[in-house]
Amino acid sequence: MNPEIIILDDEPNIVEVLITRLETKGYNVIGFTKPDKALDAIRNGNACVLLTDMKMPEKDGIAVLNEAKELDPDIEVIILTAYGTVSSAVEAMKQGAYDYILKPFNPAELIAKLNRALDKRELKQRVRALEKKVESSTDNMIYAVSRAMNHVIQLAKQVSSTDATVLITGESGTGKELIARLIHRESNRSNKNFVIMDCGATPSGLIESEMFGYVKGAFTGAIKDKTGIIEEADKGTLFLDEIGNISSELQNRLLRVIESGEFRRVGDVAQKHSDIRVIAATNADLLSLVKNGTFREDLYYRLRVINIDIPPLRERIEDIPGLVQIFVNEFSQKTGKHILGISKDVLEIMRKHTWPGNVRELRNTVQSAVVLCSSDIITRDDLLISGICEPEEVFDESLNKLEETEKDMVIDALKKSKWVQNEAAKTLGISRRVMHYKIKKYNININEKPV
Repeated sequence: MNPEIIILDDEPNIVEVLITRLETKGYNVIGFTKPDKALDAIRNGNACVLLTDMKMPEKDGIAVLNEAKELDPDIEVIILTAYGTVSSAVEAMKQGAYDYILKPFNPAELIAKLNRALDKRELKQRVRALEKKVESSTDNMIYAVSRAMNHVIQLAKQVSSTDATVLITGESGTGKELIARLIHRESNRSNKNFVIMDCGATPSGLIESEMFGYVKGAFTGAIKDKTGIIEEADKGTLFLDEIGNISSELQNRLLRVIESGEFRRVGDVAQKHSDIRVIAATNADLLSLVKNGTFREDLYYRLRVINIDIPPLRERIEDIPGLVQIFVNEFSQKTGKHILGISKDVLEIMRKHTWPGNVRELRNTVQSAVVLCSSDIITRDDLLISGICEPEEVFDESLNKLEETEKDMVIDALKKSKWVQNEAAKTLGISRRVMHYKIKKYNININEKPV
């Protein structure tokens, strides 16, 4: 098995101590005292992290860093340095080192930094794999690897070659407009206009004039003729979003347009004709509106020649990683930041969230996280503003990590004092009584004396 961590230090006892400590924590480690031997191991294997000393007689840490990065650009390098060479370690970080640790090192700090470095290495490889998957699975800016969403895309392509009206249903934020645009792009009308009428956002008093247009003098303020969107969409596609919001009178007029292409501008007596393909969308239950008499049944069935129902994001969680990466890349570019992606625990949070706002909510969440992110990886702290990760959750995780660190420090102090509790307590600067409490709290068996 290839080592996940390579240790390099010209002092054999330090290499031995580090190997022993890390192996007891379950890491796969190999150590060297010669830089060229360590670099050969990187060249011939697939190591994730290189832990290297800064000052060595053959090559210094920066030289080793540069050669290691040439061999494997994704390898994370942590510099071991004495207090007097901290400035060199900082310079190494500017040149691509992940972090540095001061000698004599704190075991808990070492483990924490190694874990973060391993996570970053994994993230880089996960991002690379995701980007390849996104590139091969993005169809005109619609990403889908889930079976449910791929079915939607295939159905949209299948109906695009006809002029049949399409009713796209689905919760708010699922991407109904994207599917409508896909149908238009794949159709023989793709070189003509794709015109949108948002029936939900347009005031009811303006929908008629926006849809059908008007002639000069039709009403107060009509100082000149205006072309409506039905006319603008001639030979192209008319997308009516939130169709359930139009009045009964407009439903009558729209039905006539769909059936014959004929319409009149507001205030006009002349009949006009427009050759349009109508795609409608709604997040409402139109059939219920039909049953209670607020939506015409004949218009409903005329619109619903083909029905494409888009699943909510919670039913296509396989798509979340790829969608997140698309949005991270988008907003990183817009903000001028270089953010690789999200941490594993953030991905797990996103998988478990119900996403009532669907893909739109996910996109907004990633946008806020990118803005807040001060490193190259989005963490749980960056999600607080979104509301999908409560502060209590972050507090609980931080508390668990703190307790793990404290337990390691107690065990380390006991080892150094040869398991004499009074001496260990002095090392930590606590009383004998507190030391006894910590041993009991963390269930440390001083008789077994764990290594």
